[in-house]
Amino acid sequence: MKAIQIQAYGGPEVIEVVEIPTPTPGPGQVLVKAHSLGVGYPDVLLRTGVYKWKPALPTILGNEMSGHIEALGKGVKDFEVGQPVLVFGTGGGRYAEYNAVDTELVTALPETVDLEAAVTIPNYLVAWAMLYGVARSRDVKTIYVNGAAGGMGTAILDLCRSAGIATIAGASSDEKCAFAAQLGTLGTVNYSTENVVEKIHEITDGRGVDVSFDQLGGPGLVRDLDMLAPMGLVILYNALSGAPDEDLFEGLRARRGKSIGLQCFSLHAFDEDPDRKAKIFDALIAEFAEGTLAPPIFDRLPLSEARRAHDLMDNRAILGKLILKP
Repeated sequence: MKAIQIQAYGGPEVIEVVEIPTPTPGPGQVLVKAHSLGVGYPDVLLRTGVYKWKPALPTILGNEMSGHIEALGKGVKDFEVGQPVLVFGTGGGRYAEYNAVDTELVTALPETVDLEAAVTIPNYLVAWAMLYGVARSRDVKTIYVNGAAGGMGTAILDLCRSAGIATIAGASSDEKCAFAAQLGTLGTVNYSTENVVEKIHEITDGRGVDVSFDQLGGPGLVRDLDMLAPMGLVILYNALSGAPDEDLFEGLRARRGKSIGLQCFSLHAFDEDPDRKAKIFDALIAEFAEGTLAPPIFDRLPLSEARRAHDLMDNRAILGKLILKP
């Protein structure tokens, strides 16, 4: 079978298409034939070697896969051959035509769930956990999302839309802002050319936002705290732009009259609570089955073009979710 492997960390040039034997499911495993493979930023972190939970080299990239069960390993009773499933687990292994995986990484899907849309469910899992587990959504009126045009950002926007929460989309170009605006936002901010805080206060009539979903961090993080409404919260779920250039503690203390806060989030907080994560999966899959959520698909590339997919990721050229097809 074909698989996408790296033998060293680096840029897209380290990605190799290899032929390896199709695996056989062991005890407690199922063999899944791939239908669609999601491309996400954790794949880039794994490829570049900065992912905290990276496996030993050589390794197969990818964390998200949908498909059908091809065979059952010994002792597996809760799945059937031919059943549609989602395979999701951090640490790679998914970019292949077949996966033999432990059943704890496999979630059964109703027949009504589109298998291309299904590979976006892990993005929605993170968005759901932040919105309902961290942001206390019942108190939230308006949310700001930077990086709003990518797979993670569009999942947050879509989930907020379905919950009736107003959103402001931040992106790095006018093209991306126009794309995000089509997803039903209250307004957009081009953070490459506009003052984020001023634009957000303009859109919200001076109130600010209740929550900022921030994947960038970086030098402007402390100054951008001024976009928050009283009791507002920044949820930092990545730090693509690095560390702040001002003391974060002093920045929060200087704004203590508004009682704002910042929380760093990782889905790995659920590693010790798989039942809670499973409940979120169940709720999301029900919404996907009903057609409540509508993830935008950017493109579908052959598995053999994984290097090109990562070029697009590195160049931040993706609007929505990029998918590999075996």
